[in-house]
Amino acid sequence: MPSTRTVASIGAILTFAALLLQYWLQFRAMPGASPLAVTWRYFGYFTILTNSLVCVTWTVAAREGDARHRSTLEGIALTNIVMVGLIYHLLLAGTWRPEGAQWGADFIVHTVTPILFAVYWLARPHGALKWWNAVTFMAWPLAYCIYALVRGAFDGWYAYWFLNPATTSLPILALSILAQSVAFIAAGLGVIALDKKLAARASRSPQPSASPSAP
Repeated sequence: MPSTRTVASIGAILTFAALLLQYWLQFRAMPGASPLAVTWRYFGYFTILTNSLVCVTWTVAAREGDARHRSTLEGIALTNIVMVGLIYHLLLAGTWRPEGAQWGADFIVHTVTPILFAVYWLARPHGALKWWNAVTFMAWPLAYCIYALVRGAFDGWYAYWFLNPATTSLPILALSILAQSVAFIAAGLGVIALDKKLAARASRSPQPSASPSAP
């Protein structure tokens, strides 16, 4: 079985390649736009920001190995990248049909990276997460909602229809953000519960006996 450090290295390279491909595709989708305008649009997507967070998390893991001090960061990354995949496949995948290179980038950031990061996280040491960390995990998407609304107020562009006040009434918009927050907290609690269960299982596993010292 490959080590978590190896999985982190592979995941970081794969996700970074997909992010670079998506950046190039953003240039193609905005002919004549300046690099600044393309970059501004590119970083308007929760998917891009969360995959970037995962890529950074994996890069740190590839350098440090199995360090327990990253538990909160990895919990944030896991909760949010899994929700990226779920929200995309449940709400957004049916609204378009990507082809070619766009399909490849889309498949990696919405499907491969969430699954691979979940596999990586399951193989990590567990037991450091606390129940209150669920609020921390929810802070990332809530901060994005505020960011998306503020930047949209300036340029009139919103990455997701459910965060667009031009097409969604304010009560429905507020309800959407509340529902998302509840969903992310629930997902975070699920991650923490699983973390505690895996830690308890590991503590019950028989430990290898120490080899006798030489006389």
